Amino acid sequence: MFDIFDIRQERGILKNEQSPLGSDSFTLVWIRFGQTTYRLAGQASQLHKNDLLLIPAGVPAAEMRDAGSIRESVVVRFSPADSAAARLLPLLARRAPLRWVTHMPELLLEKLLYIVEQWTARDRYFSVMCGALLTELIVTISREYDEGEKAPSSIHHIEVMKRYIEDHYRGKITKNELGGCIGVSPNYAASLFRSVTGMTISEYVHRRRMKTAVYMLRHSQLTARDISEHLGYSDPSFFNRTFKRIIEQLPSDLIAERSDRE
Repeated sequence: MFDIFDIRQERGILKNEQSPLGSDSFTLVWIRFGQTTYRLAGQASQLHKNDLLLIPAGVPAAEMRDAGSIRESVVVRFSPADSAAARLLPLLARRAPLRWVTHMPELLLEKLLYIVEQWTARDRYFSVMCGALLTELIVTISREYDEGEKAPSSIHHIEVMKRYIEDHYRGKITKNELGGCIGVSPNYAASLFRSVTGMTISEYVHRRRMKTAVYMLRHSQLTARDISEHLGYSDPSFFNRTFKRIIEQLPSDLIAERSDRE
């Protein structure tokens, strides 16, 4: 479990200045869009989309805000609640900053944004909830890091499968289809997809559908049933349950927000 001191989302055009970070805690930086540069113990490190940066406590760090640069990032400052977390997670025993290019951006972004949501809402016990969610996030990152860099061929296969899903996510997608599109066995395709993205093929497809569902619920006049059918769900109740599990809201909640705006 972790104690969180601050969580913030930053976006927009950066100005010429330095943004120092506190050195008395760990800092986790996620670049969601664009690029930026951090100065870490006197050394410059440029970060791009889907890069993670873990800065250990005690390391002087500042974001170098170059004129004209655009980036969107999430920054979390935290410390382990006790020494057990540091002992169990080698990532936290590092003394040097870690820059890591994740190959499961969808999964990590979802977890990070949920932490941001809980931190911003500040409901009862929000700090405990955020600490638990951050623990889950750090464990997920640690597992990917422990497995090491993926082979370029594996990354290429994943990108091909993701593009196929992007083009066909409203229909049924099987491991047979994805195996065929990269020329490997269905079981190998499914195993590779999960090991790199952290999600099964089915879960990835559901999450891609829910991304479209959120947009349509907010920006169209379609009913939840209409959207359910559009996204390939024959059972509206299953669509509602899936939406609730992934988005943490019901479709009716977003429809209500739509009505409030009108």
